[in-house]
Amino acid sequence: MRKSKQRDKQAKIATLLGEDVIIENGMLKTQYGLRIDGRYRGDINTGGTLVIGSSGIVKGNIQSENIVVAGNIKGNINSSNQVHIQDTGRVEGDISCLSIIIDEGAVFIGNCSITKETKETEETINEMIVKDGKFTELPSKE
Repeated sequence: MRKSKQRDKQAKIATLLGEDVIIENGMLKTQYGLRIDGRYRGDINTGGTLVIGSSGIVKGNIQSENIVVAGNIKGNINSSNQVHIQDTGRVEGDISCLSIIIDEGAVFIGNCSITKETKETEETINEMIVKDGKFTELPSKE
């Protein structure tokens, strides 16, 4: 039952900013999903899915579980799960996520980090160095 509640939370779009809405210098927080079809300037933090519709324009940093971009984002994105840039979407900024989908025709200008934040992963990365284009273990500190 717990997974069902999590899926409902992810899929639920509780807030809609329509095409005629313009918000500037804001900080938007919601625990559920959000869809933006208007213009928004400021940071966004959602616990569910953020959808930027084809007419949506966002200038600011975004923290969300899942992000679907059909409009424009200028700012950094931090997703705890997936980012999907659709064919009409444009993102200018850095992305950090577990997985990313970029459709043909989409525009992405920035850097992308695919992360799986586990203690084991961090320890492994900290113990590795790149030498001659290949990962090599760090010399023992003993």
